[in-house]
Amino acid sequence: MRKPPLGSARKTRRASSLKAALRYFSALLFLIGLALAAQVVTAQGPSLTRGPYLQSTTRDSTLIVWQTSLAGDSVVEYGQTGYTQTVSDTTPVATHVITLTGLSAGTTYQYRIKTGETILYTTTLATAPNPGSAFDFVMIGDSGFTDPPNQAQLDVAAQMLALNPDFVLHLGDVIYPSGQASGYDPRFFMPYRDLLDQAPLFPSLGNHDYGTASGGPYLDVFYLPTNNPLGTERYYSFEWGNAHFVALDLNQAYGPGSAMYDWLVSDLSAVTAPWKFVFFHQAIYSSGPHGFELAIRAMRDALAPVFEQQGVDVVFAGHDHDYERSTPRDDYGPASRGVIYIVSGGGGADVYPVFPQPFSAFAASVHHTVQARIEGCILSLRAIDTSGIVFDQIALAKCPSNLYLPIILKGL
Repeated sequence: MRKPPLGSARKTRRASSLKAALRYFSALLFLIGLALAAQVVTAQGPSLTRGPYLQSTTRDSTLIVWQTSLAGDSVVEYGQTGYTQTVSDTTPVATHVITLTGLSAGTTYQYRIKTGETILYTTTLATAPNPGSAFDFVMIGDSGFTDPPNQAQLDVAAQMLALNPDFVLHLGDVIYPSGQASGYDPRFFMPYRDLLDQAPLFPSLGNHDYGTASGGPYLDVFYLPTNNPLGTERYYSFEWGNAHFVALDLNQAYGPGSAMYDWLVSDLSAVTAPWKFVFFHQAIYSSGPHGFELAIRAMRDALAPVFEQQGVDVVFAGHDHDYERSTPRDDYGPASRGVIYIVSGGGGADVYPVFPQPFSAFAASVHHTVQARIEGCILSLRAIDTSGIVFDQIALAKCPSNLYLPIILKGL
């Protein structure tokens, strides 16, 4: 057998050593690259991944919430002219919640949020006004249906933004199909991101929102009033100008003797504001498919007498994916006037057909939002479709002359 040339073994060993050294240095360079990349990301600071959005705004306070890609401190700089005041929290977090207090009623403030010395967002907010000042709000229900959002949801969101409301009501079923936490960014915060930084949201729990941990993700995302004996955010009340609003959760016990029912009666009995509104998810007067269910009739029998006896002006709800306005209802008495029920479930989910019942004044199967405006003793309501067309209107006059007159302005 031929012997290998002299020195070939040494050459082979040198080649193996060289390859091993190259692999070592390649791995070392890769690790150095990762370290440098991490330093660059850290140097750039956190980025904004959610918000900011306003919560629980009152005449003298508001909460500002946002999320960032990296944990850091929470800073809000604000003022009527310039950023003259600062509220901060040095605790490193990725979900930031800052409360501003000592604000003036009916006042607009500039504000900007910072984390890790990085200015993340700059915009304005306005506090709730004192009684007597005009204000308006919009509402939707049954909205976060697809990921990414369908065109109907985006079109309704655009109409809401164009109306520049003082605040927003959500009538439940925020996230389909089951209120999952993963749905909030693509199905809620993305389509409404340009609205919620300036207009605080007051939501209510829908049956689909209960699909995950009985509404756990909803309660994690929203920071709502807790002005009931149980201290829960599932139902609450707030005031804006000369109006009182009550949010209910009809996914839990709601009848006489339940904690929520007793609180509702107590809360409404103590109201001194001239306008009273209640909102929740399951519409108890509806010509949509749900309106014919026995469970809905049971809700009506339990709650409509309270609304009539306590002088509630309008009840807003969703659940049926359509629009409807009832005639003034005084079915249980005694009451000095009837209660008007509005169904606004056209926020983005597929619309339902309507089968008008005797209590219906107007109903339509259409995606839409409803705008309400209060100017002293006059309330006006407008239903607006995705193209900006007002397809139903009503005005209620409740003035010192004791006039309470529903005035139909337009109904197609």
